[in-house]
Amino acid sequence: MIDALPIIEGCDLKVTGMPDFKVRQGFSAETSGGILTMMDPMNAREFIKEAAGEYGATTWIVGQVTKGSRKAIMREDAAVMQIKDSPWQ
Repeated sequence: MIDALPIIEGCDLKVTGMPDFKVRQGFSAETSGGILTMMDPMNAREFIKEAAGEYGATTWIVGQVTKGSRKAIMREDAAVMQIKDSPWQ
């Protein structure tokens, strides 16, 4: 279940003349920029700290893996996180 969606800042705004890329539904490249990693929740906080300290990379917990249909499901009330800076830009 996806609880949060990090996106490049402002990419969820509608632009006149541009098609709807469905950023808020997770169907657009503007929601990318990193690697989705699944791990035990007990290790996530340490991974976040190490990624920042060793590599200068900001990482986020965006959801959890649950038993179900084997498909990614985004919560209707998922938080959209506007990401301004990226070490990869």
